[in-house]
Amino acid sequence: MPFNGIRKELTSATNGAWGEKDKAAMLKETISPTGLLSSATLHEKKFASNINMVSNSIMNLAVNKDAAMNNSEVMTGKRIFIIRDFHNPRGRTPCEYPDGKLPRSTAESYIPWAITSDSEVVYAKYGEHRGFNKSGSQEVLKRYATEVSQERRRLCQSALGALVLGNMKYTAEAVGIISQGVKDYLYENYRKNPEKTLSIVVKNIGHYFFSGGRQNFGRISEENASIYTSKYIWDKIILALETGTLEQKMAIHDAVGRKVLPVLKGAPLAAYVTSGKEVRQEWFDKKEVRGRVKRTSKARATMTAGIAKESDVSLTGTVTQARIRGVDIFERNENRKSHPEADDFYGDLDTRNLLFGGGISGTSGTLLQAAEAFGPLDNIEHKKQYMLAIVGYLVGGGMHSYHECMITGKRMGIPYSHGSYLESLPESFKSSDDFQQWNHNYYDISTLGGIHWIFNKVK
Repeated sequence: MPFNGIRKELTSATNGAWGEKDKAAMLKETISPTGLLSSATLHEKKFASNINMVSNSIMNLAVNKDAAMNNSEVMTGKRIFIIRDFHNPRGRTPCEYPDGKLPRSTAESYIPWAITSDSEVVYAKYGEHRGFNKSGSQEVLKRYATEVSQERRRLCQSALGALVLGNMKYTAEAVGIISQGVKDYLYENYRKNPEKTLSIVVKNIGHYFFSGGRQNFGRISEENASIYTSKYIWDKIILALETGTLEQKMAIHDAVGRKVLPVLKGAPLAAYVTSGKEVRQEWFDKKEVRGRVKRTSKARATMTAGIAKESDVSLTGTVTQARIRGVDIFERNENRKSHPEADDFYGDLDTRNLLFGGGISGTSGTLLQAAEAFGPLDNIEHKKQYMLAIVGYLVGGGMHSYHECMITGKRMGIPYSHGSYLESLPESFKSSDDFQQWNHNYYDISTLGGIHWIFNKVK
């Protein structure tokens, strides 16, 4: 039975005020998975004088429950959702769903309805989601509308990116395969012609990783590359491929694919070029079409994870390197030149209430090209892992939104429905406790994000 504890606490709270017969009647009340209290007993005339007292008790207990239950979920394995409740003075009731999922059937389905001041989502049963009245308590609920949905998407994506960057085990197999492929390619060229290989690597990508003060995400050092020998820079790049952070490894995969492979050439180049035709459309490189312009304000480096506001760092966490985020450099260009494919992209973005981060992601494409060239990744689990690594690098790094990355991944066979998450994630992550907690915290986005935009167009 859902939320049995409130029955026990209610009995304790009313002890002494009611007779044994009255308490027995009260204990017959249940809270169903819809979160609605049966009103039959409460409406008995002999209890009329106690209604206010009971309502206040429920309200006070629920306040404590809302805070305490979420803290205990991880330990107990239970999943508590806050459900709209017309009979509760606060307008909502915590309800437990043992499988961690809200019902979704023709008979019973739920959508996000409101959000509390503590950023907890209140869900409403479909059919009961219409209308929005303030609760009887002093707390003000905010309607779950377009702006709230977009903010929740920012938090959800940023938290996911931070999790991936901080837990490399979820992407280790796939990233390891591509890192090994990059190393094999570099060493093969080094054995043939050490001087030429060192020269090209250092000249073409050394400044990305020894940045000379620039705060590139994935850098090895902010020292200037010119103060080190070519062999030292080579050794540090190889070491980062083996033991570096996820952002360093992904940055190297991308840099070698874009700036070294076309010069040194070799067998991987054909796969790189061929896959590029799939993932990179010609309008990506047209400034007047791509749909982004630089902000007038100067961006500053931050360690806030993802694409969320810096004020939300307590919710999203931090990354290991301060960097200039793409979302702080660019904003959407509302006056972009029309182009059929760009129009489709932005039309879908607006229709489904998805996020603009830095425009459609070209780097997602070049990373997927690198995976084809230096892999390939032969099974869908590894492809999903590598796509998740891209999300960690680019979304966790603050360069793009989740959709801007995934729409490119979809072109390479990664399952993706616009605005959805679960089908795109690898089992290495979905089988973890981190996933379970993230999925519950952002259930409105991670599970329902592909459909709830239909209902939250009210501002």
